Amino acid sequence: MSSAGLEATVPMAPGLEVIADLHLDPADLSACEAFASWLEDRGRLERLVILGDLFDAWVGPGHLQMAGAKSVIAALRGVSERGGSVDLIWGNRDFLLDETVARAAGASLRRDALVAVNEAGERTLLVHGDELCTLDASYQRLRRFLRSRLVTGSLLRLPLFLTLWLARRLRDKSKRAVGSKPPEEMAMQEDVVLELSKRSGASALICGHAHRWRDDQLCDGVRWVVLDAFGGSKDCLQVQPGGSWVGTSSGFLRGAPT
Repeated sequence: MSSAGLEATVPMAPGLEVIADLHLDPADLSACEAFASWLEDRGRLERLVILGDLFDAWVGPGHLQMAGAKSVIAALRGVSERGGSVDLIWGNRDFLLDETVARAAGASLRRDALVAVNEAGERTLLVHGDELCTLDASYQRLRRFLRSRLVTGSLLRLPLFLTLWLARRLRDKSKRAVGSKPPEEMAMQEDVVLELSKRSGASALICGHAHRWRDDQLCDGVRWVVLDAFGGSKDCLQVQPGGSWVGTSSGFLRGAPT
């Protein structure tokens, strides 16, 4: 997470939409085309913010050669070609997305965080959400290790077949770890929500990662919203006229893409 005030900012204006946790498989053409079709059917979007895990795994530029990935990237580029904007935040599955991908998609890569600011100057902090799981010390150590410049630089230079093998190993290890940890250890922590919000001067924090909708008012007046995984009943947040965030359904039928 960046220091206070250093996160990139975008206008919090009507037409801004936020989604998260699509978990698309770049090798699954039908699933990726389903999302591409949904995006194209939306027509012109003012701004779309994706809060991480657009892809279920992303191991570097080699993934760009897969048919499913090409379909998703082209659909995102279509948003900018129709006059809109796309912002990508890293998730725990696709933190190797880089500027090469962002340029191909006509998107802005925001890495760990983004701040939306309304006309009154009120700030909303947008993050993926895995950084809130601070009781899971082993995961946080792994997160810091994998995102270090040494490791990411090395992974991006490996051949695709090897990075795909590593990604499968990490996913398998993650599933075993999740099955062996108590839920409270993996839960997102309210005190971290408050800390990050205060650090960024934000009155609200929006994230994904947990794949389950919640909309809570915490102490100090901080609003905390967690989106459903994409395809869930409340998997989209929209800024309404007047500047308020409203949870809604994207209308995407879950099943094919994830």
